[in-house]
Amino acid sequence: MVPREGFEPSVEDPKSSALPLGHRGALLNTTAQAAGPIGPGVTYGWGSALGPLMRCGLLVALVLVTAACGAYRFPGASPAATGTVSGQVMAVPCAPVESIKQPCTGRVVPGLAIDFSNGDQTQTATTDSTGHYSIVLATGSWNVTMKSNMRIISGPPAVTVSAAATVIANFLLDSGIRVPVPQQ
Repeated sequence: MVPREGFEPSVEDPKSSALPLGHRGALLNTTAQAAGPIGPGVTYGWGSALGPLMRCGLLVALVLVTAACGAYRFPGASPAATGTVSGQVMAVPCAPVESIKQPCTGRVVPGLAIDFSNGDQTQTATTDSTGHYSIVLATGSWNVTMKSNMRIISGPPAVTVSAAATVIANFLLDSGIRVPVPQQ
C-alpha cells in the first residue's frame, strides 16, 4: 500500500467519519417536527423568545430590588455623607439604699438597644459591657428611642449628624430601684 497525501478515514479510527476523502456526506434535516401545539422538548415561535425575555426580566427585577434597598450606588452618584454618634448609657439609683458618703454616680447599662430613626429608616446601636455605643449614620436629624423599661432622665431625644463629624450623646436612665415603703 502506498501512502497518499492527506487523511484517509477508516472504520478502525473512532474519530473518523468513515467516509472517503472528498465525500460530502448526507445532508441533515435540522427542522424539528412538533407533535401538538408545542412538541416534546422543542420550542418554536414565541416560546423560543421566552427564555431570553425571562432572563432580562429577572435581571431588571434584581437591579430594581438592589437599588431600592440602598445596597447599590449608581455610577457617578456621590456616596451619602455620614457621621458618627457615640456615648455611654448609665442608670441610677444603683441600690435601694444609698450612702450619703458614697452616692451612686450610676451603673453601666450593657446590652441596651438604642434606635435611631429619621422617618424612612431605623438603625440600631447596642451598648457594650461598659455601657458604650457607637453607630455611623447618614447626615440629618435622627430621633432617639431605647428598648427598655427604664425612663430617660437626661440625654437628647434627637441628634443631628453632620458629615465626617462625631456627636457625643450620653444618657442617664432611671433604673426603677426604689426603697420599699414600710407597711403599717
